[in-house]
Amino acid sequence: MSLLTGKKVGLPQKQNTTKTTLFTRPYPLRKFYGDTLAEVFRAPLYDCSLKNTSGVPDFAMTRLKGGAMEMQRAPAYPEDRAVLICVALAPTPVDKWHARIAGQEVGVSRSIAFATTVIDLMKPMEMWAAGPFDYLHYYVSRDLLDRTAVENKISAVDSFRMVFFEQDLVIAQLTKTILGQVRNREPLSILALEDVSLLVSTHLLQHYGSGKEMLRADRRLESWQKIRAEEMLRAHLEGNVRIADLAAACQLSFSHFSRCFRQSFGTSVHQWLIMLRIDAAKGLLREPG
Repeated sequence: MSLLTGKKVGLPQKQNTTKTTLFTRPYPLRKFYGDTLAEVFRAPLYDCSLKNTSGVPDFAMTRLKGGAMEMQRAPAYPEDRAVLICVALAPTPVDKWHARIAGQEVGVSRSIAFATTVIDLMKPMEMWAAGPFDYLHYYVSRDLLDRTAVENKISAVDSFRMVFFEQDLVIAQLTKTILGQVRNREPLSILALEDVSLLVSTHLLQHYGSGKEMLRADRRLESWQKIRAEEMLRAHLEGNVRIADLAAACQLSFSHFSRCFRQSFGTSVHQWLIMLRIDAAKGLLREPG
């Protein structure tokens, strides 16, 4: 996969939003990530994504933030082999969002910061929204989820349980970890983005998928694998090495390596890289002159 980051759009001028429409033009193949998602809501954009070999994002993060706006019907979510996770960075009032899915009315269940909504884009949904709003969206393709399922030896997932504005401690903590960079519109390194994509896809399969429980593996990296992984990370402190490269050097699959790494080092690859950077900085401070 290739990396696409740093697409930045300045804040729009203050508008009279009384009659502002959410949708600007017909686009039947619209996908819900990046600038196409931002255009729907006429909102500022943070866009950071991983593209597959076909040039299509398998994973993307998009921040949308908008000002005051009357309740309006949003365009229909296009059917897509993907799951969309929406995290409310600020509490959403109960009267500012509601939707209809499969004939069932749903709305804001908890008006709290970092409330999580999970939408299976294979299912049709109508949505109404009002401003202000501030969301971080994680777009996860079914192809990425299928690969993660295979690597973790679980059955294919046909559908995902959808939730609306519920507390998900894992997604909330992950979002808090990267929120500084998102708010400053700083693209994540490819290593950090791969780490986030793996954590999100694994969490979706484990907690929202209709398949069987994931097989738990307590295996750790062997001594030579730990040494090799740390050598490569120390040689790429700027973060321009990929988890796939580390996994290949250790003769493991992408997901298997990440799980074994966490078991061996007690943290993710990206967090361990941050600690190595801190150690390197301390070493420079101790040097004379």
